[in-house]
Amino acid sequence: MKDGKDLLRVALAFPDVYEVGMSHYGLDILYWLANELDYAYAERTFLPWPDMVQLMEDKGVPLFTLETKTPIYEMDVLGISIEYELSYTNVLKLLELSKIPISCYDRDDDVPIVIGGGPVMYSCEPIAEAFDVIYLGDGEVNFGNMLKIIKETKGMKREERLKELLKLNGMYVPMFYQQQGKKIVPKYDFAPALVRRNILADLNSVKPPSKKIIPHVESIHDRAVIEISRGCTRGCRFCSAGYIYRPVRERSADNIVSAVNEMISNTGYEELSLLSLSSLDHSQIEEIVEKLLPYAKDHMLSISIPSTRVDAFNIKVASSIAEVRKTGLTFAPEAGSQKMRDAINKQITHEDIINTAKKAKSAGWQRLKLYFMVGFPDETEEDIRQIGELIKEVKKIGFFDLTASVNMLIPKPHSAFQFAQLQPPEYMQTVRKILGPYRNFAKIDISDGKKSFIEGILSRGDRKLFSVIEKAYKMGYYDEWGEYFSYEKWENLLSEVDVSSYIGPYEFDDDFPWSHLDSGVDKTFLWQEFQNFKSGIATQDCRNGCTLCGVCMSYGVANVIID
Repeated sequence: MKDGKDLLRVALAFPDVYEVGMSHYGLDILYWLANELDYAYAERTFLPWPDMVQLMEDKGVPLFTLETKTPIYEMDVLGISIEYELSYTNVLKLLELSKIPISCYDRDDDVPIVIGGGPVMYSCEPIAEAFDVIYLGDGEVNFGNMLKIIKETKGMKREERLKELLKLNGMYVPMFYQQQGKKIVPKYDFAPALVRRNILADLNSVKPPSKKIIPHVESIHDRAVIEISRGCTRGCRFCSAGYIYRPVRERSADNIVSAVNEMISNTGYEELSLLSLSSLDHSQIEEIVEKLLPYAKDHMLSISIPSTRVDAFNIKVASSIAEVRKTGLTFAPEAGSQKMRDAINKQITHEDIINTAKKAKSAGWQRLKLYFMVGFPDETEEDIRQIGELIKEVKKIGFFDLTASVNMLIPKPHSAFQFAQLQPPEYMQTVRKILGPYRNFAKIDISDGKKSFIEGILSRGDRKLFSVIEKAYKMGYYDEWGEYFSYEKWENLLSEVDVSSYIGPYEFDDDFPWSHLDSGVDKTFLWQEFQNFKSGIATQDCRNGCTLCGVCMSYGVANVIID
């Protein structure tokens, strides 16, 4: 623990239970970044399960930090990382339990500065009022500078402190903006009309966290994690992460291996995850695995690569990983028919999928999971039926344990599908009927579409939804957990607003309540990609040539591919 009374006290929160929050790699990065600073001391906090929340409220115990048991309201900063829109109710409950006003307009000067971050912040208007400032982009760039300004402005009026933060790139202060129609515009001249994200140009310029706090109880992903690259250039049109994390930046094989050795030595984990949006696209993936294997064999360390891209799967890499310990493998064909895979720019063929599955089986895997989406514009019943036919064909290859997950498309902001229509939950009833006969070939998990629909509304919403979320959390939170999610609750509350304005479809000239938050990807490019979807025209991976999405030219960055 750091000594000194003049340290900036920072509480880093994940608005979910401990077991989930301790698996969040972004929280690891921020915790490490803050505690590397000589002027700050960061601690963690999570939202307890509802029965503990009730007990704390009954006993008058406010939410506190894990490290020093300090009440959150006594901290200088509360940073909340948000990964999914259905945790918005958790955010408000976390603030209430911390005895912090849920609206930024109601906070006095001595209340902690509340900061929001994470991928959903690129379309954050429904929850924006809960935050004093929202940090856009990579934490390694300006997180420390932000904390420094907060420390140096202690004692000043709250609004003056927030005004100082606007001098940094990537800072969005919701109270300095207002909604006009669907657009969010500045109230004052000093607030930028467009908030640009922070982009770490070179992943090798920062050391990954190598010291990890071992959870008291098993977390959902209780393993060592090393981020081997950030960003993706594949251009799948449904994937907002593929757009907002551009360009791709690879960490070198030597840096990865060094970080792995240090982390395993510090933690004793028996499983390692090579984290990336597309790990097997790393230009040095074979070298990385070859260098890790001797160490992995000596320590009985299994290596996992999440959500493997079918066309990138390399049999040599697969065989090498399987030598140590065989874990489950996940492929994401996304669509069943070739027509639809071409339209969403997945750029894999039926033969790619079957041949890769055969190679995986030969390499020793017995468990395979497939991910699919439905609800694309102009999707036909035959497109959906082809999901079942693909499952049937993969089953014939001989996997002992074959599962498939089928979820409804959420047309997210900052993706090519931001212009598309959000399908109603009833759409999934048709999907269930079509895929029902194929349940004999695999365990098929078909969502009912209700969570996806509400998530879609929240992701495309504006400031009018804050009052809805406020009422929703008072009726119950933990909406991302099945046992607490109530579609009827949300359906009733959303009747107070014009939900149709969040459903789409939209035209190019329509205003969006997220256009002031810049991902770097040009709206014109996204519109053209949506037109290419309708025409079934492919867009190449920008590793093979610039596609003019706008990120690199606007931000002065480029893909960093290790030779």
